[in-house]
Amino acid sequence: MKDILKTVVVGGLFLVLFLPLYVENDFFFPFITGKNFAFRIIVEVVFAAWVLLALLDVRYRPKFSWLLPTFAALLIVMFFANLFGQYPTKSFWSNFERMDGYVTLVHVFLFTFVLGSVLTTKKLWSYFLHTSVVVALLVALYGLGQQSGVFTGGRDRVDSRLGNAAYMAVYMLFNIFFVAFLTLRSKVTAHRVLYVVVGAILAYTLLQTGTRGTFLGFVGGSATAIAYIALFGKKVPQLRKYAVGGLFALTVLVLVFMGIRDTDYISQGPLKRIASIDLQRDLAVRTTIWGMAWEGVQERPLLGWGQGNFNYVFNEKYRPELYAQEQWFDRVHNIVFDWLIAGGFLGLIAYFSIMAALLYYLLIQPVFQKKESPFSVLERAVLLGLVVGYLMHNLVVFDNIISYIFYGTLLALVHSRVAKPIPAVQAFQIQPQMVTQFVAPIVIIITGFTVYFVNVPGIKAAGDMIDALTAPTVKGRLQEFHNALATNSFGRQEVVEQLAQQAMNIARNPNLPPDERQLIVQRAELELLKLADEKPGDARIHNFIASFYRSIGAVDKAREQAAIAVSLSPNKPSLIMEQGIVELQANRPEEALSYLKKAFELEERNTQARVLYAAVLAQNGELEKAKELIGDKYKEQFAMSDYALSVIEATNDLPYLAELFEVRIVQQPSNAQHRASLAFIYYQLGDTQRAIEVLEQAAEDIPAFASVANCYVANLESGNDPAESCEQQ
Repeated sequence: MKDILKTVVVGGLFLVLFLPLYVENDFFFPFITGKNFAFRIIVEVVFAAWVLLALLDVRYRPKFSWLLPTFAALLIVMFFANLFGQYPTKSFWSNFERMDGYVTLVHVFLFTFVLGSVLTTKKLWSYFLHTSVVVALLVALYGLGQQSGVFTGGRDRVDSRLGNAAYMAVYMLFNIFFVAFLTLRSKVTAHRVLYVVVGAILAYTLLQTGTRGTFLGFVGGSATAIAYIALFGKKVPQLRKYAVGGLFALTVLVLVFMGIRDTDYISQGPLKRIASIDLQRDLAVRTTIWGMAWEGVQERPLLGWGQGNFNYVFNEKYRPELYAQEQWFDRVHNIVFDWLIAGGFLGLIAYFSIMAALLYYLLIQPVFQKKESPFSVLERAVLLGLVVGYLMHNLVVFDNIISYIFYGTLLALVHSRVAKPIPAVQAFQIQPQMVTQFVAPIVIIITGFTVYFVNVPGIKAAGDMIDALTAPTVKGRLQEFHNALATNSFGRQEVVEQLAQQAMNIARNPNLPPDERQLIVQRAELELLKLADEKPGDARIHNFIASFYRSIGAVDKAREQAAIAVSLSPNKPSLIMEQGIVELQANRPEEALSYLKKAFELEERNTQARVLYAAVLAQNGELEKAKELIGDKYKEQFAMSDYALSVIEATNDLPYLAELFEVRIVQQPSNAQHRASLAFIYYQLGDTQRAIEVLEQAAEDIPAFASVANCYVANLESGNDPAESCEQQ
């Protein structure tokens, strides 16, 4: 039985390494949900098998290092932080888009715990790290193949099977340092050459992700590793000399890159995002969000808001200068503030205590402890470089399941080398028959229950959502959405939002039977209101409901929900603009004007607010004020707004309307309708010659429009209406 259990445990741990290749296209958020559900199930099964194996074989029982108690302390702190947080359900379970939360944190701990307890030899770790690097190489080659067109789905920034360039970058970062770790341990020249080639491919792929924070982490981590060898590598004098030279070479390389980054080859090539690094500019938005986060931390300094609840802080503390950014941030994009928001100062201290323990074993203990370190100086250098690189990456990004897995791998690797046996645990005795006949059935039942409860509802809902979005009939879609909601999964909000989106689209489709349209609209309304009750204080939900009501013509209800959204996020121009749009739909332009003026005055750089405000000014008879607001600087944006154009057309200010269509033609030169409209405006203004010139130019620029344009010209030259008898040509 021990052999079977060991196979399950070790096989499951190795299977985790293949998750970056796995994409479940039949699930909602296919790059996220498939990997996360698979990871959770694998860990649950592996942990259950490990419990039985550890009872039967003392070699696999847990040992002590400060890495595991500090991680366990984080779990304890975050349990209470989530329990007393703003919205505990989200904190514990997260959603389909992130699949983070407490459940993931517990699974990462169990993975780290078992990995560090079972992989206790250098040989096993060599197999594990080699497997990780081989999978990373496959992921990298697939991503580069997408970029070059060999495989479908290529993008400017390589994301391969991970679906997100930042996730891909940190995955490459970990494996680049794993390659370096293996290289420095190898004594075979051919192997070292192969490692260097693989490392170069992974590093090139990291650059192709265009993830600037991770690139800086790679450089910073590399510099840290080289500097460590230069400072503490007295036992490897030859490599120490190389390290000093390498540090100098790295400095020169960075300086040269900074000097040539404005050249066409760099600034317009694949390194353009890396070359465009400007910390002051790039961190402008981040620092604003960090400031908002700090205000939120001051409200709940001890235990924070709970995992996944930054959106409440973001809405409450929203600053209008963020008008051009994502309107619903759910992460701070900084490891320090993310943990401060999630768990307060206790959570932050607990999280960084893990890293402190890691640095103790890699940096402090080897210096002050006289006996030989479990790691060589070269191994410590690489692992310290990885810690620094990972930390720098997380200063501007946030963790995902891939970075969690490999951070857990790093912790387990160090733990397996430094951990000491626990006498009481080692001395514990239990009869094998007791394990096989009593403990094993209990563990199997608990594991089965856990696998089902933790995963099956979410798996079913994620699959039902795809079925709902692809169902050919309204009734079919409604049934699949009903099935997804019936699971009561943690993805409920995403299911409801997708149902509402479908309902809005279907409600506007006159070709569908009225009873079917009404049925899905009613169900969507019911679920939206239930969601608002279940998750109070979320401005996003009320804004979504307001848009839903507005789309189906329920203006009074839309007005009520829009007001609630603004009360929860009073400084967000987009929400105030929604109030104005609702009033426009209710044919109350004066009330709309007051809201749009407020939205505009919150942040006058907000072009969208300016254009809409100016359009409603014109609609309310203040055309000259609207023109002054737009001027020449914003004329392009104003001209490209269909609503603004229709308002100016209604004012019958033909000269200004002609100016706007001239702008439209510049922006959309292949649009024949713009040319025809401009010609007709000139005709109305009595400038027949300019109308003819516009049409003749249109005939030359747009061959498909030439016959109609020539017909218009002929009519104008004959003194007739330009469109007379021309539309059929």
